[in-house]
Amino acid sequence: MSVSSDPATIPAPDSAPARHRAETRRRLVAAATERFASEGLRGTTSTQIARAAGVAAGTFYLHFADKEALFREIAFGALGELREQMDAAHRGAAPGGREAQLRARMERLVAFAAEKRDLVRIVFGRGHEADTIGDEMADELFPGVEARLRERIAEGRADAGLHPAVAAQALIAGWTRVVAWWVEDPSRAPREAVVETLVRMHPVFTHQRAR
Repeated sequence: MSVSSDPATIPAPDSAPARHRAETRRRLVAAATERFASEGLRGTTSTQIARAAGVAAGTFYLHFADKEALFREIAFGALGELREQMDAAHRGAAPGGREAQLRARMERLVAFAAEKRDLVRIVFGRGHEADTIGDEMADELFPGVEARLRERIAEGRADAGLHPAVAAQALIAGWTRVVAWWVEDPSRAPREAVVETLVRMHPVFTHQRAR
């Protein structure tokens, strides 16, 4: 079956069909978010998501190829939110140099993990329920972390002996493992202790204290 590319056949963004499609997609995402939180990725089916969203099972596949594609959209949407919030925390940090900015970013990371506990558990927790999505998300974070480390090393604010790419991989692996371990059972450590430890283990902090 061919699909016409005639612009006249494509609903305008503010048309009734387009609004209906956007609302259906929103309901599917909302329903899936709740189902994934309560039942996990493996315990949820596309049919259950469609039923919870109040649409026919076939409608699901007009929007997503499968439940993994829908979960990927939720996960990467959350990652985008996290990056925006960490950048905002960095910009809004109280005066105090790099350490204050670093602490603000780690506070936002830990707070976000607490808010998105189920998502963190599915993506980074034990059992690798989300398959490769956790690795894909880490890969998405990597260039920015490496670039900031490279900049700090060039400025003399991090150990010149560090390899930026290796250090970035180690940091991301540490962050994801720590927050996944902590949200699994927050009684394991106070939130403030998690933040403080992540700050103190960062190359910028350790270099500043060694000088």
